[in-house]
Amino acid sequence: MTDLILTGASRGIGHALALALASSRDTRLLLVARDAGRLQALAADVERLGGQALAVPGDLGTLAGARELGARLAELVTPGATLVHNAGLWPSQRVLNADGLETAFVTNHLAPLVMQRPLLESGRLRRVLVVSAGLIIKGRFDAARTPTGEDFSSIRTYCDTKLCFALAMRDVATAHPEVDVVVLHPGVVRTDLGARPGPVGWLLSQVKRAWERPEVCAARLARILARERWSPPGDARWLLEEAEQPWPAVAQDAATRQALRDTTAQLLASR
Repeated sequence: MTDLILTGASRGIGHALALALASSRDTRLLLVARDAGRLQALAADVERLGGQALAVPGDLGTLAGARELGARLAELVTPGATLVHNAGLWPSQRVLNADGLETAFVTNHLAPLVMQRPLLESGRLRRVLVVSAGLIIKGRFDAARTPTGEDFSSIRTYCDTKLCFALAMRDVATAHPEVDVVVLHPGVVRTDLGARPGPVGWLLSQVKRAWERPEVCAARLARILARERWSPPGDARWLLEEAEQPWPAVAQDAATRQALRDTTAQLLASR
């Protein structure tokens, strides 16, 4: 029996992926999201389908919440576990959290790093799959502005913060060659990510009707999870859906990668 940790499990791609994996008798799903009620209902659905699941409520909106969640997961999982980073936030306005940092920068970048740290340090993880976004090609990082959202954009901030975590996970792969790491664009999927009120929100909802269903994406992710290996030791490969592609140019920029590396280390050391 192996453990698979799935964040953002209560809705969208995460919810669909949990159900897609429910028939795997040799995997226990640890389902992570903020909504404990929805998680418990999902865990019950997984078990009705013959799987094993444990609801682990947790909040990636603050660094304290991420630390608490990571410590709990490190106690629950056995070595050889897979971690699927699926939780994400696409904000419509700039909001600072309790750490004084922009919420998407925390939820999409800093908090997942904090959450996974005790799992890596205790040798619990064998594989990490990051559900990223093709929109990282539009991302950028400004060390003085991005962490606090002074460069906030209702479109660009999602791209920026997804780029940040993708770059950070490349460093994680280098630092932990024993862990198989892959970062991917999952597809253009019809979920409530980025939903907003008003005419823009209505227009977006109409456009999304042509996008693929979460169940289609979940089947794709299940096939990727079934692969024996994703990346060479010490490296993290980039997939567009199921096909390996070269990393986008923005993810290869040495100055951006070093600026993010330094800023991330400074922020985590001071909080």
